[in-house]
Amino acid sequence: MSQCVDYSLLSDRSRKSLSEIVIPQCTRKMSFLWNFGLWLYVFYFIWKAVQFSVDLRRLRNMRNFYTYLLEIPEEDMQTVSWQDIVSRVMSLRDANPKTAINITPSQRRWIRNQSKERLDAHDIANRLMRRENYLIAMMNKDVLDLTLPVPFMGKHQFFSRSLEWNLHFSILGFIFDESNQVNQEFLKADRRGQLSAMLKTRLMFAGFINLLIGPFVVAYLIIVHALTYYNEYQKDPGTFSHRRYTPLAEWKFREFNELPHLFQERLNMSYPAAHAYIDQFPKRLTEQFARSVTFIAGAITSVLAIASFLEPEHFLGFELLFGKSALFYIGVFAAAWAAARGMISEETTVFNPEYALRNVISFIHYMPAHWEARLHTAEVKREFSELYKLKVLILVEEIVGILTASLVLIFSAPKCSDQIIDFFREFTIHVDGVGYVCSFAVFDFKKGAERAKFQAATRDVRDDYYSTKHGKMAASYYGFLDNYVINPKTGIPGHIPPGSRHPFHPPPVFPGLQSPTLAAEMQSSRVGRYDLTRSRAPGGGMGQQNRTPRFGSSLTAPSPMASMLLDPHHQPASAGFGARSTHRSRGSRGGYQGGEIIEETTEDSLGMGEELDSQVQFEDEGFEGAGPLGESVWETSPPKGLSQENSTTTETGGQDAGVLGLIYQFQQAHRTDRQSGAL
Repeated sequence: MSQCVDYSLLSDRSRKSLSEIVIPQCTRKMSFLWNFGLWLYVFYFIWKAVQFSVDLRRLRNMRNFYTYLLEIPEEDMQTVSWQDIVSRVMSLRDANPKTAINITPSQRRWIRNQSKERLDAHDIANRLMRRENYLIAMMNKDVLDLTLPVPFMGKHQFFSRSLEWNLHFSILGFIFDESNQVNQEFLKADRRGQLSAMLKTRLMFAGFINLLIGPFVVAYLIIVHALTYYNEYQKDPGTFSHRRYTPLAEWKFREFNELPHLFQERLNMSYPAAHAYIDQFPKRLTEQFARSVTFIAGAITSVLAIASFLEPEHFLGFELLFGKSALFYIGVFAAAWAAARGMISEETTVFNPEYALRNVISFIHYMPAHWEARLHTAEVKREFSELYKLKVLILVEEIVGILTASLVLIFSAPKCSDQIIDFFREFTIHVDGVGYVCSFAVFDFKKGAERAKFQAATRDVRDDYYSTKHGKMAASYYGFLDNYVINPKTGIPGHIPPGSRHPFHPPPVFPGLQSPTLAAEMQSSRVGRYDLTRSRAPGGGMGQQNRTPRFGSSLTAPSPMASMLLDPHHQPASAGFGARSTHRSRGSRGGYQGGEIIEETTEDSLGMGEELDSQVQFEDEGFEGAGPLGESVWETSPPKGLSQENSTTTETGGQDAGVLGLIYQFQQAHRTDRQSGAL
């Protein structure tokens, strides 16, 4: 458009077609840079066309896999949930060994012990997120030095999409082999120095390559963004004030084993809450200026529009200033009015920044420790604004980031090459059937909050090194349970906003007063229970009664849908929830401090686990006792004690029968008196 068209001929009214103003053989008259860029684009287009042709066979096989093996119709490809796909994959996995008839029994036993059996939701997520989990952990633990050694810049971190691509190439592409597994050479401590030197060279090489291709990448970004957002900005200038999370914020918010589409859904749900939080803080000077601009621009636009409506033939072509017509100035002042109007807060906004930020935290699951009790301050708002910036500023930072990425790769990143090698060696474990994965991504679903009581006395400085920051481990654990353990078929999927996910526990069905098994059914329905802290008074009387919590029963067992997407070795234990309900709201997970998930090295204490299991079993049995009158615990799953059939052997006349039992006894006694009187 800029090199092959002679725009000076546009003023010649004798030229009526495009072919008359196009420069013939314009490529011969182009400069070297323009020719190089043009040929580079041609080769890129040819390469993508060949790549697409090669991928056609793989895409066809993938389509056949979904259509014929998973039995997902092609019209449902766009709407099927990921949880449904995982459940179908697990069903297909379980069906294969049973349907194979041409193998020996020994071969069948061998196949069942191989990696194909480790293919539930957790294993699939670990395979897909193998590389990303390491990058999430490095961002969380601040292993990467993303600052520049410039005095006036301070500790500002420079992170852009271009730097992210370079980190994937320089670090992850270097450490992972062709089979997408961690190279075992990086797990040997004696190779630390050699590998660190090689990583430094690789980072610096990527930085110099970025300096060479930087101008072309900048031109590409400007052209792509201009062509993409021009119509959007022209039709709605208010989009200039729209905000988005920065690339660095996205990696800080992302959780272990969280697939991209699930993470994007969580971010999309947080945007209204984040926008409401930013609008909480007063900006009187800005709003006064915006109101003035809105009034002036609106007045000029209305006058020009009315004049154009009254005299359209004469006024629209009339030149006002600098040779521009009225129609041009109507567009300019209308855009100025829309941009200024977007800077004015709504009049109905209620000032409560702490409440607004907690709503944001319930989605992003990120709250540093120094934010606690300071959510209403302007300092926290400034820190959050660094993570939630205007889209225009993010675009400018992406363009400037082409240069800063090169400087970071040349000067800052090589300094932390030793820490990077140590990180992969110390936080990589091997999972049978999955391979080498990040240790933080291997959730121990059997651990719970009680384990902290056993390890509190032995906690030392190493625990801080081997644990995540800002409660990332706990947030990832509960986020994974929300997405997979609570299946969408239960009606409470993990992607529903917190306001729609109130815990609900239906009441038990009470038997009729004439039922002959009233006392037995009353015993099996857990009507009237003691709490563990409640003591009995001497003589069989009732001790001091503690009040039962109204909401969030801590006795709720994990969802029965759990077994659909997780294998038995990945099923979360009841104690693993730390007295949480599986149907809790996501809003209660904001700002995890890691207190409920014990993060440790790969070494585990077997004896401690057995002691914990026995204690939990004892506590669960303690809840089976009867309780005082008028107190009940609603449940959504059957009790762990006697069933209804077996509980009929329990005495019905005991003192712990409850209010229904006393009514039944009174009715029986009254009936006996009437019969004896009749005789």
